[in-house]
Parts: sequence; C-alpha cells; structure tokens
Amino acid sequence: MSRVEGSGLPTIHDCQDCGACCLHMGYPSFQYDLPSQADEVHWTNLPRSLKAELLNYIATYPVPPPGELDGVCVWYDAETRRCKHHEHRPQVCRDFQIGGNDCRGWRKHFGVEKNR
Repeated sequence: MSRVEGSGLPTIHDCQDCGACCLHMGYPSFQYDLPSQADEVHWTNLPRSLKAELLNYIATYPVPPPGELDGVCVWYDAETRRCKHHEHRPQVCRDFQIGGNDCRGWRKHFGVEKNR
C-alpha cells in the first residue's frame, strides 16, 4: 500500500464511522508468504460459502489501470462504514494501525475527517 500523507487530521482510536482504509482495497487480500502464516489460518477458517463468494469475485474482478486505486472492498458495508466479515478479515487488515500515518492519510484522501 502506498503511503498517503495525513498530517493535520486528529489521531483516532477506533474505526467507528470511518472505513477509509476499505475504500481502495477491491477485496480482502489474503497473503500466504507471511512468516507467521497467519493468513493461512484465517483463510482455512473462512466459511465455505464466504470463501466461494470471494473466489468468484476475485476471478471476475476488473484490474484497475496502472496508477489507479482498486475500488471499494467487496466486504465493506457503506451503511455501517464497517467490514461485513470483520472476524474473518485477512492479516493486512488486522495489522493496519488505527490512527497511524496511513490511517490519517487514507482518511484525508477520502475526506473522512472524523473527530474523536
């Protein structure tokens, strides 16, 4: 993920009413080259129906043009501004630092300037 500068925004301590980090992912990215193999565990525990739905989505996903961001994550619920399957999210989502530079950068990029 590229770094987006987010100075000037307040640091947040939870994801309530945000979801900015989900607005450019396209779909949950499970990676199998991580040293801990944590994503393999998350993928293995994913319900069969959810896994099939995600694999079908990935197979038909239109790759964005070079330099463009992916679209909104398929698991993102725009109404609640939260992940529909938060308990099954991949490691990259688990590791995203709430209130960190990338968090503030994506909030600034997408205009999610919540004040906590």
